[in-house]
Amino acid sequence: MKQAILSVGKGIDRAIDLLKTFTGYVIFLFMGLLCFQVMMRFVFKHPIYGIDESVTALMIWSMSLGWCTVYWDNEHAVLEFIMKKMPNWFRRIMFNITNLIILAITIAYIPASYTLFTMQVKMPPVGGLPFCKAYYYALPVLVMSVLMLVLSGYKAIAFLITGDESICAPVAQEGGSVVD
Repeated sequence: MKQAILSVGKGIDRAIDLLKTFTGYVIFLFMGLLCFQVMMRFVFKHPIYGIDESVTALMIWSMSLGWCTVYWDNEHAVLEFIMKKMPNWFRRIMFNITNLIILAITIAYIPASYTLFTMQVKMPPVGGLPFCKAYYYALPVLVMSVLMLVLSGYKAIAFLITGDESICAPVAQEGGSVVD
């Protein structure tokens, strides 16, 4: 059972790696567009209609998807220095409570973001994009909520079954540049 749970986690790891790469490209794109728009606005005095709204759309999508990757990698805020000093039973309880809270919040976000999407989809497009704001205000939150439901559900079940703290606690990883 533990092996099956851990193999599902490895599959999710691969999917999250792809999501990180995609999100990185989205951030690069919106930063490039933002820089271009600033130059067009202040240097050439001719801003391009629609770029500001495109940057907003890309930023919201990147932040929604980025939150999922941060959560999966346990890079969110944790009072790690306190948790390390606590007994094992206390850490297990806290990790289970945290998983359940995130799971409950995520479950609440799904109908709320769907309701917001259905309300906004009836509005006409504004700001230069050919589609309404529902596709970049509410839809990213709905997608994030569904992804978080899968991720937090997995973490809650996997931690209960395996007891492996690396599922819920930050793990020191190598970072930075590789120099040959």
